[in-house]
Amino acid sequence: MDISGINRFVKNGLIPSHTLGLMGNHGIGKTSYVHNTFRKLIAEKHGIPLERVHVISRCVSIMDPADLIGNFQEFGGRTYNCPPSWIPTSKEYDDEMEKLYAENGKHYSRLTKYDDIYVLFLDECKRGNAVIQDGIMELLLEHRLFGVNLKENTYVVCADNDNAKIYNGTRRDPAQESRIKNFTFAPTNKEYLEDFSNRIDKGEIHSVIYKFLNKYPDFIVLPSKTIEELAIQGKKGPCPRDWTQLGECLKKFAESGDDITLGGQSFLAEIASSYVGSAHGLRFADFCTLECKHEIDLDEVLNRFSDDLAKRLVDEFKASPKAAVPTTHGLLELVKKQKLTDIQSRNILGFLECCPGEAVAAFVKGWLKDRPDQYSTWRVTPRRHKVTNAAIMNKQRKVGGMSAYETWQKNFMKAKNLTEADMDRDDIILAD
Repeated sequence: MDISGINRFVKNGLIPSHTLGLMGNHGIGKTSYVHNTFRKLIAEKHGIPLERVHVISRCVSIMDPADLIGNFQEFGGRTYNCPPSWIPTSKEYDDEMEKLYAENGKHYSRLTKYDDIYVLFLDECKRGNAVIQDGIMELLLEHRLFGVNLKENTYVVCADNDNAKIYNGTRRDPAQESRIKNFTFAPTNKEYLEDFSNRIDKGEIHSVIYKFLNKYPDFIVLPSKTIEELAIQGKKGPCPRDWTQLGECLKKFAESGDDITLGGQSFLAEIASSYVGSAHGLRFADFCTLECKHEIDLDEVLNRFSDDLAKRLVDEFKASPKAAVPTTHGLLELVKKQKLTDIQSRNILGFLECCPGEAVAAFVKGWLKDRPDQYSTWRVTPRRHKVTNAAIMNKQRKVGGMSAYETWQKNFMKAKNLTEADMDRDDIILAD
């Protein structure tokens, strides 16, 4: 479920005595969601200031039983449970314990603020050992620990990785599973991009992170299959947390007067790879040193192509031919998601005519691989055939003969009844 759906459930459907479970791969924002958005929603829901909602976070995987259920103290020949200090206990329990302590000449410390709201966030629940898993059963269902009731309106939220193929952890038994209202935590790319934009506005991360991910949104969250493949190879790939931390790192570099996104591609690639993995780190470094440096607006290329833009692109690619290939990759990602209009189709042609042959060939091969139907629908004029084939076919002449490209053009013109002048026309629609 996306963020808007989970928010709707929290605001309108979640009851404090029900335990919420957030399931999903690592680093996608579950913890951040609970500490920020969930906390804010609970404050609004109960009509209290944000500072009176307290998120108490515990990583279950490193807990021992005593960390959860507390310990025991003896009074008058009987033992009483003393829950850990981080548990917000009910006023009834505290009243009873204060009376008991006073009768035995001791002082009882009340730690719970009864007018406030508490959120117990149990992270990495499935990584807890078997004893801990048994220990939280009562907490998940009854919101009570070893007979001690939590303060009323205390929320319990669990977070887990749910892919047993790639994550270590115990399997919940049906009795425990039934106690949790699980939702797949799956924010949309748009929601992630909004979050990155907000972080930039707050001065938390470098702006290049948003520029890169806005252009390549599929890199924000990798598919589970890709994560599995990387895990088998012992490699890492990016998650939203990694992009955020890389952005924080680059921001720190920039504040130190050493903005590594402006040059030094090799060093930038090393830094980025340590956060998001080598493949994506290299791609990110290419973007910073080639595409971002030249600031080519791909939306403008596709939708508002002009003679001035064409001239600028020719100059850009002449000065830096390597910048053309990643630019064509970026445009292709945009094109594949479109139902192309006539204007967009002509703009693609205009763009390709500005590119060196290597970039056109990369664009055509990628298009043929991912959207052959779209490519065939687009390539319906002599000029489009000429531009694309000139890039992907051999132009070197054989001894005493024609090149592969010249042979194709001769046969193509004959088959389609075209002249050489016709080959430069984009207003002739060819029949299949």
